[in-house]
Amino acid sequence: MTNLRDITEWKQTQEVMIQNEKMMSLGGLAAGMAHEIKNPLGAVIQSAQVIQNRLFKSLPANLSAAQDCGLDIDALHAYLTQRKIDTLLDQFYEAGIRVNTIIDNMLSFSRKSESRQLPCDLCQLMDKALDLASQDYDLKKNYDFRRIIVQRKYDDNLPMVCCEESKIEQVLFNILKNGSEAMHEAGTEKPTFVLAIYPGKDTVCIEIRDNGPGMDREVRKKIFDPFFTTKGSGTGLGLSVAYFIIRQGHGGDLEVESRPGSGTRFTICLPLARD
Repeated sequence: MTNLRDITEWKQTQEVMIQNEKMMSLGGLAAGMAHEIKNPLGAVIQSAQVIQNRLFKSLPANLSAAQDCGLDIDALHAYLTQRKIDTLLDQFYEAGIRVNTIIDNMLSFSRKSESRQLPCDLCQLMDKALDLASQDYDLKKNYDFRRIIVQRKYDDNLPMVCCEESKIEQVLFNILKNGSEAMHEAGTEKPTFVLAIYPGKDTVCIEIRDNGPGMDREVRKKIFDPFFTTKGSGTGLGLSVAYFIIRQGHGGDLEVESRPGSGTRFTICLPLARD
């Protein structure tokens, strides 16, 4: 029995070391990619703002140009609103801001010593991630996060944890988004998230459980690998970045439990804030 336990612990340690090596490589790759993406992304975000201003704001220049063209600007606004162009532009701009935040986080992987971790309330962070996820919908796929049932089970009087809020919010959002898409694609009846936050040993733990299709053992083993994805779209970086943020950036733990047909449970444990 002792030998069996020793071998099991050795295998677990080996898997963690292999995963950490992958994440260190990802950190260098992410920094290079982020620098290349950031400049054109800034132009996209700025252009989205300019389009919003020129289409929807009653600025003197807009009114003058419309008059020169013989255009009824009120009729134009009515058309754009009816066709939901204003909503699409808002989503476009918000998505650009979200990507820019993710890129800043990727760049910070190579500047770990400069990051600031402050005492945070994980219950508030989870609620912020839920608010962000609730804005996620796809008209073509008839997908809307707000249709998902959310059950909160937060312990009272939880201690603060030491973390970077934006990064932990990104981790929570990625897990929620992946789970919601999996439930939608599987046609899960009454899709549900059960969110629990409770104290651990010198930690506070977050549990995100869904009633989706679950994963088999082979998929579960690769779920944190860079560029691994079970979907036809996406980069496959969301959960690998999440793993890097929790383990390398915060000295915490991120684990997944899942079986086909039995849903999936992610557990994140973060160290308590230091005095």
